[in-house]
Amino acid sequence: MLSMWLDDIQPFAEPESLNVFQKSLPLEWIETVLKTTDKASVRRSKLPAELVVWLIVGMGLYRDRSINDVVSKLDLSLAGELGETVAPSAVPQARLRLGQEPLEALFNLTAEHWIKQEDTEDAWHGLQLFAVDGTCFRTPDSPELAEHFGYIKHRKDRHTEYPMLRLCALMSLRSRLVHDVAFGPCAKGEITHTKSLNIPKQSLTLFDRCYLSAELMINWQKTHTDSHWLTPIKSNTRFKIIEEYSGGDCLIEVNVSAHARKQDPSLPPIWQARMVTYKEPKGQMVSISDPRHLQ
Repeated sequence: MLSMWLDDIQPFAEPESLNVFQKSLPLEWIETVLKTTDKASVRRSKLPAELVVWLIVGMGLYRDRSINDVVSKLDLSLAGELGETVAPSAVPQARLRLGQEPLEALFNLTAEHWIKQEDTEDAWHGLQLFAVDGTCFRTPDSPELAEHFGYIKHRKDRHTEYPMLRLCALMSLRSRLVHDVAFGPCAKGEITHTKSLNIPKQSLTLFDRCYLSAELMINWQKTHTDSHWLTPIKSNTRFKIIEEYSGGDCLIEVNVSAHARKQDPSLPPIWQARMVTYKEPKGQMVSISDPRHLQ
């Protein structure tokens, strides 16, 4: 699902000019993150930090174009204060000097602002609606990336042609704006990466069934008592009904596996969840959620 959403929005993520781009990403935000990450003074003479940030964002939006094309597309100028031209080959070094901290801070700033702007009224019982999903991306085939991200093995003697990174995203359910992301080596599963996502307060997050994990769900709930989740139950999940509600819903009790408790000794031996049932044309689906909600 995430990979299809990314493909769908790509045609809309290429502004025709810098003026259009600035409406959504003001220069003041870039200056703010540069100051908070102590990067405001990076090479102000030829490649100001603000220009480097614009270039990096533009290179992400127009990733199939050369640096010169990106500069032209965004109406930027690779010329210093004295009029001397800066070679495109200087951009990689400038990116390295800038580091990842300003871009991470800018992502967090825009995510917080845009989601509040777009999704404030898109709530259910006072809860913001999110979804978590993951996908994989190819990386350039270099020894360093291969060592860090690794390959996805199809069988013992065969794996993907390129190193692969795994990414999990927490997205607004309606607007599909990304609230937070976690990524790393493909050898780690989506549940492992999802644990590091920033969980919003007063939220309901939808997962697919592959995320049904006592360790993930219990700790998700511990982060904020008002951060709820909803996921389809697996066919082999064993549970005990504790209390029944109107409409076929009930409170269930599920045993936490010995393996999960070994991975996280803080987990209780059992956990409770509300099971919500609904019918579809092809039959019945079962989901579980926080038992304290929807009473």
